[in-house]
Amino acid sequence: MSPTISVVITTYHRNELLTEAIESVLAQEYEPVELIVVDDSGVGHAESVIERYDEVKGIVKEENEGCGPARTAGVEAATGEYVHFLDDDDILLEGKISKTAAALKQHSDVGAAYTGVKRDSAPHKYPDPEMEVNVLKQTLRFNTFPFYTCSMLIERDVLTEILPFPQFTAANDNYYIIELAKRTKFTYVDELLVLYRREESEMWTRSNQTDGMKEVLSAESELYDSFPNIRREVLTVIYYFEGHIQLQNNIWTIKAPLCFAKSAYYGREERLKHVGSLIASIGGRLGVVLAARANRLLGS
Repeated sequence: MSPTISVVITTYHRNELLTEAIESVLAQEYEPVELIVVDDSGVGHAESVIERYDEVKGIVKEENEGCGPARTAGVEAATGEYVHFLDDDDILLEGKISKTAAALKQHSDVGAAYTGVKRDSAPHKYPDPEMEVNVLKQTLRFNTFPFYTCSMLIERDVLTEILPFPQFTAANDNYYIIELAKRTKFTYVDELLVLYRREESEMWTRSNQTDGMKEVLSAESELYDSFPNIRREVLTVIYYFEGHIQLQNNIWTIKAPLCFAKSAYYGREERLKHVGSLIASIGGRLGVVLAARANRLLGS
């Protein structure tokens, strides 16, 4: 008999999308599948959807805590040998579960299998199957593209070593994948098997992203000690974005040139670019805008 696979869908106030996600799981030909829906709304918003399906095991959280605690609740309730996370706006395409399950069966030393992802309407496949990919180093750089959590089938025993999942402002998937990469190997199924959708209302701001990156950087500080060049790359990106965020929110602030000074300090490979941003930011938002226009004119 094939091993049971537990699919954990976390949802927050998006019942129409949740229904599509559930239907995509039920349409999979693989058996047996245990389907768990975790309603993280805190008000039972998804109960009406959960009650429609006898196949769904529902967990209704009493308060909204974020995807980390919601996924923790899902894994703790799961009984399958493997776990597949799905957000309520993602859809499994035909053969997704069976093909990743077969990949894990074929590679006994591998604890996670991921696939190509169709992102919204863009017909792209990630990664290039000829590309050598170091999952840990890529994810430490916050480059989870193409390591989408929604495309992964993961051994439950590996996941339980990571529980409970913390909740960060953003970059939660980065943390999960870093922790997985510390514990197991990955294999890639070279097919587009997940539709990844990004609702505009759920788009993170740059401020959210940099806050989340800092939180993950702190949580994984010992690991980053082993990769000082990667830490430097990440800090360069953080401070560069934060400089621009400061000038999006303020016409002028001393915090902007201070951020660009830090990005220039860490960004050795593109120091001239960051020094240019530092000088331009002394003129505030207008200075950065004029510098960007000048760069475009020179580039053309």
